[in-house]
Amino acid sequence: MSRAAQSWLIAAAFVLLAGIWQAAQAHSKSLSFSDWSWAGKVLTVSFTSPARDVTLLREVKEAPDLSSALATHVEKHLRLAQVNTPCQLQGRFNAAEARDGYIRVIGRYQCYDEDTIITIDNHAFFNLARSHVHFARLGLADENFADSTEVLFTATQRRHHVKPGLEGRLVQQNDHVETLQNYFWLGVSHILTGYDHLAFVLCLLLLAASRRQAIWLVTGFTIGHSLTLALAALGWIVPNGAVVEAMIGASIALVASETVLARSGRMPRFGMVMAGLLFVASGLAILIDSSLPLGAWAGMMLFVLCYGYLIESAADTQRFAMATTGAFGLVHGFGFAGLLTEIGLPTGNLLVGLLSFNLGVEAGQLLVLIPVLLFGPILLEELPDLKISWRDIIAAALTAFGSYLFISRAFL
Repeated sequence: MSRAAQSWLIAAAFVLLAGIWQAAQAHSKSLSFSDWSWAGKVLTVSFTSPARDVTLLREVKEAPDLSSALATHVEKHLRLAQVNTPCQLQGRFNAAEARDGYIRVIGRYQCYDEDTIITIDNHAFFNLARSHVHFARLGLADENFADSTEVLFTATQRRHHVKPGLEGRLVQQNDHVETLQNYFWLGVSHILTGYDHLAFVLCLLLLAASRRQAIWLVTGFTIGHSLTLALAALGWIVPNGAVVEAMIGASIALVASETVLARSGRMPRFGMVMAGLLFVASGLAILIDSSLPLGAWAGMMLFVLCYGYLIESAADTQRFAMATTGAFGLVHGFGFAGLLTEIGLPTGNLLVGLLSFNLGVEAGQLLVLIPVLLFGPILLEELPDLKISWRDIIAAALTAFGSYLFISRAFL
């Protein structure tokens, strides 16, 4: 089989794997809603939440009913201010009529000015569910929300600013700096706690023959995952999450194995064996009703077979490293986008949120990459008694780890 044919087959396999899109599946996202009516210096807030979410609040243990629990929770976690001067809650939130399955409470805040920007900090439910989303509708009392402003609160966008605009309408005052900071640190924390992505970056470092090549490989990985992160986070492509997560585990096992097997020319045989095992696994998946579609199993079998024949030696590893790294990056980008898909991007600052999240991911990656590069030569040293390098030991451990991730995600 020619190199060109193998490369085209690998590309086709990635289309089968990463390109098996599905319509967005409905799921029980945690949601709450509110209506804000501004009348002079008084702001009336109507806060509504599904009863099932209210039952999870800590306040339920001490409250006589769900309405009281929600009222106490909202009072603790909702803050309004004008120029650092808090708006005062008049009395407390009281129960109000709501549709079946929902709890609604109403409260009134007294502010000091009719025309000054109001800063709204909403922390209700976000510490309970990271993916919680709150929809707020703001309008003037005499307009009956006919010309309202809608804002979206998320775990990373808990603050909004509103002010009177033209013709008396309430308008949102976007704060790009806050959005940049929130999503940047979300990206940093996501990569530092994303053990599967960090494991793959370590695989790339083991694959590289020098520090310079390691930097280039990580750059290729970054380009790949940045592209699919943007496409998925903006909703332009909806990947099959189960396939993506399983593929991330498979990518770790495959690249870690390559660092050892390519030196002895065993990758073609490895590809054949893995294709056979995947064929058996696909049959088992049918019996236990696995979440992976048959097209994904077929794509993985095709890919590992072609990948094994493409990498016939250590020289082939170096020759195709940049291309394969970028391709694997496309898959990991969909994994990075999973969190943004759950939390959502700020409605008024989509590009700022997306860019700052990606910058945070890269910053977190560098925090891990730099110390590893500094101490990288140690990985090449052999243990005198075993005549094996630390790099091979780490590669074996990563192969086992990646295999575990793949099996658990493909069958559970």
